[in-house]
Amino acid sequence: MKNLCRYVVGLFVLLTVVSCSKNKAKVICPPVPLILPVQAIKFQLVDKTSGKDLFFSQNPPYALTDIKIVFRNSSAQLDSISPPLKEDLPTGSHFVYAVSNPMRPDTCYIKIKSLKTDTLISIFATTTTPCSTTSYLDKVQVNKNAPVAYVTGNVIVIKK
Repeated sequence: MKNLCRYVVGLFVLLTVVSCSKNKAKVICPPVPLILPVQAIKFQLVDKTSGKDLFFSQNPPYALTDIKIVFRNSSAQLDSISPPLKEDLPTGSHFVYAVSNPMRPDTCYIKIKSLKTDTLISIFATTTTPCSTTSYLDKVQVNKNAPVAYVTGNVIVIKK
């Protein structure tokens, strides 16, 4: 009888522990509107010796029609933007192009007339919370240089 009481008490404790471990608090996520943020890369092309902007300085050596951006679209076909969007700020002007949110790095090629083509690779990262998963532009690699952290608003300087 004594062993039966111990067995029943042990079984009761075991059932209590198992039932309490399964009662985890559920995370209640608030409704969030579906927003696909447009992320963009800002870049400026400068002369490697003088530091002079090749497109937006006084008497620039190149016109806006001399630059072309080529990338693969969602159908895996080559697509181009010529000229890319220009953004004017009090601190100066630079080019801007939108990047998608792929699961793989996004590659873009910048071609200026007869100069060597530059390659920009957009590297995305993902943040996961109990309520959502978000991809964001994390790093940008220019040509064969090491990828650098990208902060929205930064302007990447490409020396030619």
